[in-house]
Amino acid sequence: MVSLVHMEHRTCYFAALFFFVAFILLILTAVSLPAISGMDITRVNAGNGTSLTAANETVTQLRFGIWAYCYDLVNGTSQCGASAVSIKGYSVTVSNQTDTVDIVAPWTRGLTLHVVAAAATFVALLFCIFKRISVFLLTFSVIACLSATASIVVDAILYVYIRSQMTDLGFGGNTKPSHAFWITLASVLLLFVGGSPLWLGGCWRSLANQKILLEPPRQRLLKDKMPWF
Repeated sequence: MVSLVHMEHRTCYFAALFFFVAFILLILTAVSLPAISGMDITRVNAGNGTSLTAANETVTQLRFGIWAYCYDLVNGTSQCGASAVSIKGYSVTVSNQTDTVDIVAPWTRGLTLHVVAAAATFVALLFCIFKRISVFLLTFSVIACLSATASIVVDAILYVYIRSQMTDLGFGGNTKPSHAFWITLASVLLLFVGGSPLWLGGCWRSLANQKILLEPPRQRLLKDKMPWF
């Protein structure tokens, strides 16, 4: 029994380390634009001398975050569109000299999953402090992994959509995944690496308990009286 407890403690310490780093990364992506200017998911670099217009302004760079879009003007200043800190998302009209496309709100609405992933990771991290593989720890670790995975899927869908729209304007090759995209991907990997020992430990513990319950009562009693050293 002592060895089992020690194994649980080491597993929880291991998971807590990865969950903590993943939580910090997910918090950064959840804050995103406009609070952190470089924490965008998809970025369009128009460059100088081009005619890319967003929000009725000629821009050199267009960045898409969770809560808002931001853009750099030709004079070097940076501005952001109206943020919608809700599940409603945001929209922006982008154009060149001849064509116009709309990045509509439904495509940015699912980005709030980053907040769910960060919250679930934080709760799983708290349960790791108890140093016991409990049902609550397993549940929230799975929720954190699934919500973070869903977040990176939504990010990838948004990137493909924006790239497709920018291709119509001649800027498809200038559209790239940005910092928040790769940070979210890194957090997903960290959550799976930290969560895997927990899930395996939970399964092993369940099988061990079933084996003990299936043993004859006399044999179980003798095992309980045996010294553990």
